Amino acid sequence: MFEFDPFDPAYYQDPWPYYEVMRNEHPVYRRDIPNHRVWPHYWMLSRAADVDEALTDWRTYSSAEGTLVDTDITLIPPNMFNMDPPRHDELRGILARVLTPTRIAGLEPTVRAYARSLIAEFRDRGTFDVSTEYAQLVPTVTMCTLMDLPLTERKRFLKWNLDTMAGADFTSAMALSAYGEMGVYWTGLVAERRAAPGTDLISQIIHTEVNGEPLSDEEIGGFCSLLHDAAQNTTMNMLTHGVLTLGRHPDQRAKLAADRTKWPRAIDELMRYVSPVQGLARTTTRDVELHGVTIPKGDQVLVLYGSANHDERAFPDPEVFDIDRAPKAHYGFGHGIHHCLGNAVAKLEIRCALDEIIDGLGHWEVDESSIKLNQLVPTRGVAHARVEFATS
Repeated sequence: MFEFDPFDPAYYQDPWPYYEVMRNEHPVYRRDIPNHRVWPHYWMLSRAADVDEALTDWRTYSSAEGTLVDTDITLIPPNMFNMDPPRHDELRGILARVLTPTRIAGLEPTVRAYARSLIAEFRDRGTFDVSTEYAQLVPTVTMCTLMDLPLTERKRFLKWNLDTMAGADFTSAMALSAYGEMGVYWTGLVAERRAAPGTDLISQIIHTEVNGEPLSDEEIGGFCSLLHDAAQNTTMNMLTHGVLTLGRHPDQRAKLAADRTKWPRAIDELMRYVSPVQGLARTTTRDVELHGVTIPKGDQVLVLYGSANHDERAFPDPEVFDIDRAPKAHYGFGHGIHHCLGNAVAKLEIRCALDEIIDGLGHWEVDESSIKLNQLVPTRGVAHARVEFATS
């Protein structure tokens, strides 16, 4: 009998064969959770067409009950990620207006300089932990720059992110403690920026109105929490997997080293192939009939981005990593109204951080025995991953 549990570490390392079985034999797969206080079961969608439908039809697949599967949303600070229109659109519009192309482009010198400084620290060693010594650090500094937060506190910001996203229970004691500490911090930050506004994102959000009404402190705190979590978690895991993927495919790495104009297409292929966001949840607002199965109204559905990105119905030879693959929309940044608003920031970080690794290391090899994955959904988390390279 086929079984798949996205929270079981047995599936973290290589989920792709299980996704293939689901796509072909169980495209609407139900997982029961005995004795769960909120969700006694949930469903999984694995085919690209079904994932696309779930992400674009927000009226049927709602985000208002939470986008983290198997999680009590009442314990998590509110933010637009867990909202439907119209409020979602109103809040998203604010972030879209302040996250301008000029602001994003202005991040590049900071990202590159910090990446180079990190590489300099391990360049003479011939080895480093991609996750803890590089990929986790670059997005944290980017987040601090965007929000005008003190770099001296970046270790605390990173710890909060890792604590809230670690393990199967996103409302664990560790996660709730981190949310509580962040809540106090964001409250103080909002008061500080109200009194002395700057040009940073938070100051601009504070002084923005929707329909003539200012945002509540709770909503602004939700923005802070969203920017803090989203700006770090997915990108740090994407960077780690990006270094590992290029290490395992030296022919593709060589193409990039020889021609940096290939980066836009290469980033899309990396996003498809790696799928840093493996799955997020929606809740049905009506009964849904799909592939001969009825998903009842009010049930939670885990939408498997990772499986959709490897669906042979949508991507020929999906297990082949090819940076020259013809452009096609992937699910790395989602689809529909919740399509990642920070995708331009993420792409800049990926390009700059991997660019600097290529320049700084040249050739590297992955120490497969060192890799420790700590999560599959929502993001395919990497606790440790070591690579080796020549020092001369």
